[in-house]
Amino acid sequence: MRQPARPRWIASLLLAFACIASHATPAATRKSPTPRLHYTIVTHRFDVVDSGRPPDERSMARQVEWSYPVFTVTRDPATAALNAWVRLQSLQLLLGDAPDVAQLSDEQAVAKAVADQDFIDGGADQASIVPASALGRLRGFRYYGESIGGNHPIHGLTSHLFNLDARKEVSVESLFKADDDGILPALYDAQVQPPNPVCTGREFGWADVTLRSADTLVFDYPYEPGHKHGDVDCDFIVIESPQVTRLLKSPRRLRPDYALEDDTPRPLVHHRAKKSAASEPAATP
Repeated sequence: MRQPARPRWIASLLLAFACIASHATPAATRKSPTPRLHYTIVTHRFDVVDSGRPPDERSMARQVEWSYPVFTVTRDPATAALNAWVRLQSLQLLLGDAPDVAQLSDEQAVAKAVADQDFIDGGADQASIVPASALGRLRGFRYYGESIGGNHPIHGLTSHLFNLDARKEVSVESLFKADDDGILPALYDAQVQPPNPVCTGREFGWADVTLRSADTLVFDYPYEPGHKHGDVDCDFIVIESPQVTRLLKSPRRLRPDYALEDDTPRPLVHHRAKKSAASEPAATP
């Protein structure tokens, strides 16, 4: 018996589905593009001269580098709060917790550092904040500090985490469940084996942690004389394990995992103390 002809609209619909199916990528192999988060680094380099030195030593200026990131403004109002927080953190890293530091422009901060005897005597030559991760509504940073001291510079390195929803700094530890079985310290110890004198004193501590992703913790330590980068590099330790994910209170909060894009133009702003105490004009976000 002859089958009745399909209505034309049904035939067209079936043809459209067939075309889509022939070009579609299976869901299992389809991969979403990694979202990107853009920022620039504002960097100021200026010379500090100690007027208290003998006249023949005053030409021995110390160059200081101060830098911090500025994230591209989006429709999210929390981005402005993030940028303001990061800049304040960088000012405090450079000048300390002076009560008026938040009101300083970049140019005023440079002028204060150049003229402040406590800053000059402290020997600081670097105060930098660098983005380290962007996971969901969390933004991770590393703070770098360096000052002149004896035969070797004194280095400082700390990790910090900002919550865009709370608009304040939070601890990495607060994102994890109680680790009563000591899983994370055990994973850490496994990364510094076999025992090596270079690793003396290294142990798991939340203050040293950067949360790189939902399954990765990075411990990045400041340089110390005698810590060679040979058989065991104890200045940089990575824990990558599904056990990290299982210990998180809410792994979904760390999605998406953004790729950080540095759009910093060159050249850098440079201030010279010999021109004036205020130096050259500085870029202010």
